[in-house]
Amino acid sequence: MAPRSCVDSGRLEAFSDGVFAVAITILALNLSVVGPGQHQPSLAGQLTAHWPAFAAYAVSFSTIGIIWVNHHTLFKNFTEIDRTLLFLNLLLLFFVVTIPFATSTIAAYLRQGEHDASLAAAIFQGVFVGMSLSFAGLFWWGVRRKRMKIAFTPEGARRAMIRFSIGNIAYLAAIGIAFLSPTASLIVSALVAIYYIFEQTPAGETATPAAGTSDTGPEDS
Repeated sequence: MAPRSCVDSGRLEAFSDGVFAVAITILALNLSVVGPGQHQPSLAGQLTAHWPAFAAYAVSFSTIGIIWVNHHTLFKNFTEIDRTLLFLNLLLLFFVVTIPFATSTIAAYLRQGEHDASLAAAIFQGVFVGMSLSFAGLFWWGVRRKRMKIAFTPEGARRAMIRFSIGNIAYLAAIGIAFLSPTASLIVSALVAIYYIFEQTPAGETATPAAGTSDTGPEDS
């Protein structure tokens, strides 16, 4: 008999997909150039001047997209959605919908005074820290409460959690880097996004299928 969940996984994923879609769409609202006019700079000049907006957009769009992909993979491997997972998922979505605000802030202040640029970059990274920690919390809770189709050994769970949480360390370091070089801090976020393109939701060599479940892991998605 299938385990009882307090909510259907499909309903939760549909709600989450809607939030991801809204957040990723709002990002594009920060991209704009002034139309042609007698006293307006050239299009090339505007695109060059607005490079922080385009750079921040690329990083944030990639990050939200990768979150969505890994969110789908992670929830595919849950056997049961309990109340705690619901609230952890809401916490993740809280930070996801805050990313457009952080993106517009860093885009506006990246080329301003040193203090404002550093603070904007720190806010940007702080939002990413919250997002990353809440996502790691989803995985940790699923493993700890044995809500996964994959049964991890204690050593396997520890190794998977380290791999899964590398982004947390990088984003925390990027907050400090923001006060040395806001641009370098943004580059750290780009590198983390690249890492998670290749680093799938942990499964693999340290895990075995849980009793009563099929041998379906993230690599099958």
